[in-house]
Amino acid sequence: MIRQIDIANFGSFNGFSWKKSIRDQGNTVQDFKRLNIIYGRNYSGKTTLSRIFRALETRRIPTSYLNPSFIAHGDKGQVSNTQVQNHNYDIRVYNSDFVKDNLSFLVNEVSGEIKTFAIVGEKNKEIEDTITAIEANLGSLEEKAGLRYDLDVKQKKWDRAKSSHKRTFDSLEQKLRTHANEKIKKNRDYGSPVYNIDGIKRDIQATKISEFKLLTTEEQAARLALLKQEALPDITDSISINLEMVDIKEIAEGLLSRTITPTQPIQELLNDNILQQWVKQGMPLHKKKRDTCAFCRQNLPHDIWEVLDSHFSKESSDLETSIDSCLKSVDAEIKTIPSYTSLTGDKFYPEEKNAFELGNDALSNALNVYKKDLEALRSALEARKHNLFQPVPMPIFSHDAAEIQEHSQAINALITQSNDRTNTLEKDKGTAREALRLTDVATFIDAIDHDNELTRIAQLKKDADTENTAYTDAEKEIRKLEYEVTQLRGRQKDERKGADRVNALLNHFFGHDGIRLEAKGNSENTIIKFEITREGKSAYNLSEGECSLIAFCYFMAKLEEPESKGKDLIIYIDDPISSLDGNHIFFVFSLIESLIAKPVKKEGNSNSYRYKQLFISTHNLDFLKYLKKISFPNEKNHGGNQHFLIERNGAASGICLMPSYLKDYITEFNYLFHQIYKCRDPELAKVTHEPFYSFGNNLRKFLEAFLFYKYPHHDDKNDGLERIKKFFGDDDTAIALANRLNNELSHLESIFDRSIKPVEIPEIPKLANYVLDKIYDADPHQYNSLLKSIGEPERVQ
Repeated sequence: MIRQIDIANFGSFNGFSWKKSIRDQGNTVQDFKRLNIIYGRNYSGKTTLSRIFRALETRRIPTSYLNPSFIAHGDKGQVSNTQVQNHNYDIRVYNSDFVKDNLSFLVNEVSGEIKTFAIVGEKNKEIEDTITAIEANLGSLEEKAGLRYDLDVKQKKWDRAKSSHKRTFDSLEQKLRTHANEKIKKNRDYGSPVYNIDGIKRDIQATKISEFKLLTTEEQAARLALLKQEALPDITDSISINLEMVDIKEIAEGLLSRTITPTQPIQELLNDNILQQWVKQGMPLHKKKRDTCAFCRQNLPHDIWEVLDSHFSKESSDLETSIDSCLKSVDAEIKTIPSYTSLTGDKFYPEEKNAFELGNDALSNALNVYKKDLEALRSALEARKHNLFQPVPMPIFSHDAAEIQEHSQAINALITQSNDRTNTLEKDKGTAREALRLTDVATFIDAIDHDNELTRIAQLKKDADTENTAYTDAEKEIRKLEYEVTQLRGRQKDERKGADRVNALLNHFFGHDGIRLEAKGNSENTIIKFEITREGKSAYNLSEGECSLIAFCYFMAKLEEPESKGKDLIIYIDDPISSLDGNHIFFVFSLIESLIAKPVKKEGNSNSYRYKQLFISTHNLDFLKYLKKISFPNEKNHGGNQHFLIERNGAASGICLMPSYLKDYITEFNYLFHQIYKCRDPELAKVTHEPFYSFGNNLRKFLEAFLFYKYPHHDDKNDGLERIKKFFGDDDTAIALANRLNNELSHLESIFDRSIKPVEIPEIPKLANYVLDKIYDADPHQYNSLLKSIGEPERVQ
């Protein structure tokens, strides 16, 4: 069955959304049911809707529609305007297009024709037995037996499998969508304003490659710090260490090991190094300056300087000078050491800072060992200086010159790396954002058990595909058997029987063979065409009623041709009543009821229906009243029924649920009252202005009926105006109302220029409210009953 239909653009329909429009008072979306009654006034869009179903039947879109767009939703899938050639719905439509395509003679008697069709002729027992056996095998839903019932069971299994797969798939999709939009997209550190479900799916795939590594908490903190990092100036310093120890050592070794001997040594001084130093330091303070000892005040011996110069020779003086020079070199080298570690970590990016600080500490430690070696050498030199005549052993060095150079080179490499990072900072930030985002995604999919969910979804999809295959195979088997039945019936079909069936229906109405459909053949008795005759002669100038009746009987008979008989058909009957009298209306209703709508009783007194789905649309309120008596399938077992209303608001048509006053009361009187009631509010004209354009005619017709029942006298041709004056009084408003109704609002014959002027919307609500108030004042109970009939609340005062 067709359940819903969305019409973006098709004729008078524009932007129609089923789920937005077809809702009951509880705001629940309602669907097409098995039996659907549709009412709409002429030009409201009824035939346009039927043409969509006709397009599905003929599998082609009418050429007169520009940019058509619609989607029909049903049990066998949805069908859009681009898919009309490929669907599995069996549809038969009766509308004006059906008449033009099959009975063009009724439209154009000169060049038109009536297409022939055949139904089963004389029965062949063998063929009939075969058909009966196949039909028994096919079975039906009502009987809950056969292939058709099995197909319905398989479809329900397929639907459940599809629903389970979709539900699980949608649940996972929603989790991904929510995390993408609410968590990652809004994250200021690594989010993206265009991040969506597609983005998170790509990231999930990225976390599956072997190169992906989940960041630790510390690594995440480092990446976040990098994102806040501003570009640093280049580090222009570098470490260049040139150790002088090799040269100093070579000199110092000679100084420490050199042996010197005094010319005439003073043994006492040789024995006491401190005393020797004291004497040596005192010599420049006395020589050529004093004759007495500054310490003891004794006269100095006359040969004191000769004796001392013989002890402190030129060789010892040269050694002391060389030691002093070497000590200066050692002190200079020690003083240089701090400059090698003057660089600080705040000049580096965080990625290099830790490595630099470790390297700088290692370099400082190595230089401290070097410094200690220099200090040890300095102490040795000082010792030799204080005892020039006694060699001093060379200290053993602990520093590693190669290690110091390695540390300095490593720091220089970090300087280069940090400087290079300035050029790649934005790229590094992008890499950091990606790493943080992927870590977030990996943590999230682990929390929701994503991989197992995918496995489950894949299995559910496999299950659904399996059920789909079972359903498709079963459907193909049924189509094959149905085609076989069609072929078998085709061997029995007879065009004359088609004409006879139409004539039987016509005869049922007219009671005689006055109008017939004759099957005319050539000399070989081959059927060429159908022809309408009256009393044995070709019939022309048929009345509109006769044309409508012949066309509808033709359609009803055509439902019995082999291509239609026995199939689960969706039947759409559009406005079968034209300008017909009451007998025609009842006859058409009787045909629909007896040949289509009335259920067939099966064993066990259960009902079976001769249609899969039935649509009946009309503009005729009398026919609508008859349709209230049609056989409605019950809701629980047979699909139920629904009533719809098609209205045209301005240029656009729309569908809604039928109001209760039409569905339950079905009188034009209630309808006219509702149209007048709509016009009481000028704001409504902004939404739908059709009631305002029809206000004059609607008000005139309503008052004619309302006042006739109140004043059923008949004196002269002005009775209508007299009734208005009698009911409304002789005030100016009543007289103006009578004149406008009679001369302006409902007639254009003598004032044609009004037809090309806009309707004076502000005046209409005044008239509408005036009339409604007068009716309420005259009889509040009747007025509130009318309100109740159109679904409006009662008026209090």
